[in-house]
Amino acid sequence: MASFEAITNWTIIAGSAVLLAVIIMSWLATYRIPKATPVGSSKWFSMPIWAQIGAGLGVIVLFICLGSLLWIPLPLDISPTVSVTLHIVGLAAFLVGLFLALWARWTLGAMYGVSTSSAAQLQAKHRLVQHGPYAFVRHPMYLGYWLALAGVTLVYRTWTPLLFLVMCVPSFYRRAQREEVALATAFGDEWRGYAARAKFLIPFVH
Repeated sequence: MASFEAITNWTIIAGSAVLLAVIIMSWLATYRIPKATPVGSSKWFSMPIWAQIGAGLGVIVLFICLGSLLWIPLPLDISPTVSVTLHIVGLAAFLVGLFLALWARWTLGAMYGVSTSSAAQLQAKHRLVQHGPYAFVRHPMYLGYWLALAGVTLVYRTWTPLLFLVMCVPSFYRRAQREEVALATAFGDEWRGYAARAKFLIPFVH
């Protein structure tokens, strides 16, 4: 069991580091690509680039510090058998979420962009991505993030991933809705046809 826990720890640490690095590098790379006018209203997109980068990196550091402070076990009393089961299910959920998020990022390519809960900004020459994981669900990257956080919560059962998950679910849901408004505005009938084929967040369900 000790070796399994060690493998799990290294897998989650390495996977989380890779995902965070991909997110940061992808976000910084978006500043090189011409953008369309944001759809919605957000002070974020009116800030100068240096302020956006500084604020974004500051938020990341703040969340890392907050996460380390809140790495406190949840008040749960479970049997060793249930603990092992949650451990296995959590690791599987993390790996599926990590794979889905990275696959979605790879599929988006240069179409990757940053949005907020109140505004979304497409690329100046945006294309509607409909292949890869986007053939099944319209927001696979957000689904991947949620699965990864849920997996970490099940494995470690601490406050940090649980609170991050509680914060991310409504935030990313609103972002997804705002992005859909921007895409519907930009692509019209092409978007409506795609939205009729692919589910919103959960394949074959919603």
